[in-house]
Amino acid sequence: MAARFREWQRFRTLISDDLAVDESCFINQTYLALLARFTARRFLNPRRPIFNTEELLEVVNIDYFTRRGISNFGEGDIFSWFLIEPRWELNLGGLALETVQGLSDAVEQHDFSDASPGVLDPIFHQLAPAHHPVPRWLAGYIVEDELGLAGDSGRSLLDSACGIGTFLSAAIGAMSQAIAKSGGDPIDVVFEAPDRIRGMDSDPLSVALARLNYLLALGALVQEEHPPFLIPVYLADASVVRSKQNSVATLATSTGGFPLPEPVIENPLMLDWVLGRLTNYMDGAQLRLHVQAEELATQEVLNAYYNYLTAPKPRTPVPEALTPEQADTLLETARSLIQLHIQGEGTLWLHLVQNMAAPLIFGQRGFDTLTGRLSATSHDAILDSCLTQDSRVALIMSLAEAEDRSGSHRMISLEEVLPNSALLMSETGDHARLELAGEPMAFDASWEEAKAGVRFVPEP
Repeated sequence: MAARFREWQRFRTLISDDLAVDESCFINQTYLALLARFTARRFLNPRRPIFNTEELLEVVNIDYFTRRGISNFGEGDIFSWFLIEPRWELNLGGLALETVQGLSDAVEQHDFSDASPGVLDPIFHQLAPAHHPVPRWLAGYIVEDELGLAGDSGRSLLDSACGIGTFLSAAIGAMSQAIAKSGGDPIDVVFEAPDRIRGMDSDPLSVALARLNYLLALGALVQEEHPPFLIPVYLADASVVRSKQNSVATLATSTGGFPLPEPVIENPLMLDWVLGRLTNYMDGAQLRLHVQAEELATQEVLNAYYNYLTAPKPRTPVPEALTPEQADTLLETARSLIQLHIQGEGTLWLHLVQNMAAPLIFGQRGFDTLTGRLSATSHDAILDSCLTQDSRVALIMSLAEAEDRSGSHRMISLEEVLPNSALLMSETGDHARLELAGEPMAFDASWEEAKAGVRFVPEP
């Protein structure tokens, strides 16, 4: 638990020095992260309650979602400390289990079968008050009308400070509209969205809620049998530069550097699949400690992992083998992760490595559109690394920052909806001010519902 609490504090201070980083806040956020997991479980299988302790624990530790073919829902994340402390000597296991059972029972009393993105957002805003949240209808307007996703399902989108996933959910909705208009199969959303619509954020709780909202945005498609997919929402700081030399990228962390070979940063499935298999070897090293010294136990499982990396893997998402040189590079990271596991930090650092590589992966990918709520500094860092030459950008930032850049960009003042904020576009054009024509708009209204009550007033 100590390592997770420490990293949670570190991520919080990346956002702001003014955010609470005490134990009480951490526990409250853990509670909401657990609530998000039980809500997701209820949404995915609304017709059957959790019927035994084994499944209850699988929901808490995310194994339930992995079994259903949903990767990166939070495996081994910062909030996975609650039931993974075998060294507790206070006999709290039963009390912890009773607590999560009560939470599960409370969720079971509600029908989440048709839950929409944002169902837990009000609780999040109570626990983590910050700036005014972006209304869902405004996010819908930006991705549908300004960035054109409702007319072209092939456009990719990045939100590099995605918060709780408001823009990502809107983009999935826009993609669904575009696929329906073109006569495509609705299941195509499950195939295409994880590849085209991606996000990251440096706040652990925001990421937990964004993953839930991403899942809910996919709708009933994921309640039935579906192809495996990875939720492409990562705990990462977009503004942090990672070093890259000789086709090797190194993630600098508070516990040391983790080198990754080029194939691993070119394909997020490689990180999820190849590094994900490392958990078996980590557990193997732990078991060997009963009969072997730590160094020997670690080396033997690394030898086995090396053989796995350099062998073809047919019928998997990453069938190609790594070269011996690439495998050697990844083995350096594997050794560090195994040692941290043996020292009692579990799979935390495996999860962090899989997530913190996101800016490198996004830089390799390149995106057609960029949106979200960013400072001007973060905006510049992303423009240099993750966008193509013809990318369209529509960002919410402070009014002062937007005005500084409005000489060569179109700007829409949002002060009536988001105080001291404006929308800045990559293209040139006349400036405008967004106004509400009548009564205040419902926060969770869709853009289709809201557009009749919104007008854009030209400004000089």
